Amino acid sequence: MKIDVFILSFMICMIFLGITIYLIRNGKLREQYAILWLILTAVMMLLSLFPSLIDFMAKQIGVSYAPSLLYLLGLISVLFILLHLTIAVSSLTARFIVLTQKIGMLEQENLALRQGNKEISADPAIQMIEAEN
Repeated sequence: MKIDVFILSFMICMIFLGITIYLIRNGKLREQYAILWLILTAVMMLLSLFPSLIDFMAKQIGVSYAPSLLYLLGLISVLFILLHLTIAVSSLTARFIVLTQKIGMLEQENLALRQGNKEISADPAIQMIEAEN
């Protein structure tokens, strides 16, 4: 018995879809990141079920060898994933900087309270000026 490559591709997509949903339900993958994976899985399932769509799209775009369109779609998908992850990392970096500054200010406040300072200032430069006066 020979398994058709399109059926095998569809089964792999179903397994990937199941894993993605499992990760979402267990809280290991957030919904905002999972949406892109779910969309890509749906597109791959659609192309697996209807391989003639690839030929139709290739004719519409003007690609002479339809399977090369799959490589182009794969490359575009990877670029979208990279852009999405880069945006997430940039956002997390900005939040990390703010949180680090807040921790520094809280540590300074904590140290001032331990030393018995009655006036607590968040800015060390202001504290130095007040100490000189």
